[in-house]
Amino acid sequence: MLTPKNKVIVYAQDSFGGENAKTGIGFIRYGLCETVAIVDRALAGKTAKDIVSDLLPVPIFDSIETAKKHRPDADVLLIGIAPSGGRIPADWVSDIKKAIAIKLNIVNGLHDFLINIPEVKLLSEKEGVYIWDVRRSIENYPIANAKLLDYPMQIVLTVGTDAAIGKMTVVIELVKIANNSNASAKFVATGQTGMMISGSGIPIDAIVGDFMAGAIENELLKVAKADYKIAFVEGQGSILHPGWAGVTLALLHGSLPHKLLLCHKANRKYLKNTKVPIESLNHFIKIYESMCLPMRRAKVVGIALNTQGLDNEGSLNAIKEAEDETGLPADDVIKYGGNKLLKACLR
Repeated sequence: MLTPKNKVIVYAQDSFGGENAKTGIGFIRYGLCETVAIVDRALAGKTAKDIVSDLLPVPIFDSIETAKKHRPDADVLLIGIAPSGGRIPADWVSDIKKAIAIKLNIVNGLHDFLINIPEVKLLSEKEGVYIWDVRRSIENYPIANAKLLDYPMQIVLTVGTDAAIGKMTVVIELVKIANNSNASAKFVATGQTGMMISGSGIPIDAIVGDFMAGAIENELLKVAKADYKIAFVEGQGSILHPGWAGVTLALLHGSLPHKLLLCHKANRKYLKNTKVPIESLNHFIKIYESMCLPMRRAKVVGIALNTQGLDNEGSLNAIKEAEDETGLPADDVIKYGGNKLLKACLR
C-alpha cells in the first residue's frame, strides 16, 4: 500500500524513543518512502536524531495538524506506536479522524482494525483516502508440513532472549550487507513493521494458532521459488516469554532454519513485563537448539546484541562478555555493522 513516492507522518504521541515506538523508529530507519514529520507533543521542537542518534533529523510536532501544515505534501499517517496487546486507545480515534479529514491515508499495524470502526471507515470513504490495517489478513494459510526440506535455499532465523530487542533490525541490516556483496538474500517480514517496510510478509501474531507455522512456511516457499539463495527471517518474541512463546515456536518450526542468530538486550535481567529471569545466553542457546525439528537441527551461530544506552566502552565490554560466555561471534549491528555476524551466517 506504500510506494517510494509517499510522504509519511509518524504518529507516536507521548511515546517516541521508547520501546513502544519501535514501529515508528523502524520505519524511519528503513522505510521505502520518506518520513517527513513525527507527532509527539512531549518532544515537540526536537528531531528524531535528538532522541535516537542514528536516525535522520526528522522534525517532531505537537499535533497532526501542525505536522501537516509544516509538510503539506505529506499523504500518509503511520501509527508508529505498538502498545502491549496492540489495542487502539480511545483518545487516538479523534486524532485519526482529524488526519483523515486533512486527506491523510492511514497505515495501522495494531491488532484493532480501523476499518471496523464505523465512523472512521465512513470518513475515509467520504474523503477518498485508504486505510491499511497491516495485520488484517484474508489469506487462507495451510498447516505446516516441512515442505522447505525440498529446496536448497539457506534459511537464517533471528531468535531472542526477549521481545522488542531488535530482531527485525538485525535481519534488515544483514540482508542489506549481503545484497551489497551479491549474495541474493531476502528479508522475510513476520510483523507489522517489517511488512510496512518491505511491502510483503505475514502478520504472524494475527494468524490463528494452527496456521502460524504454515503461514511462514508458505511465505518462505514463495521466496525459495523466486531463486533467492538465502532468506533471513524476522523472529518474534522469546521461547521463554509467557506472552509470546507461541509465535516464537511457530516461526522456529515453520521456517525450518539452518542457522539461528540469538538476539539479546545487553544488561537485561528479566523478560519484558514479567518476573521471568534471563539466566544466561547459553541457557537460551540450549533451549532454541533443542526445540528445532529433528529433520533440521539448527545451530546458533552468533549473538546479535542491542547495546542501546551503553557508551562505546560499555558496548564493547558487553560484546566481549557475550563472546567469552558462548564462544560465538557477537556484535551490535547498529553501532558496529553486521559483517561479523553475516560471515557466521554464510560460513
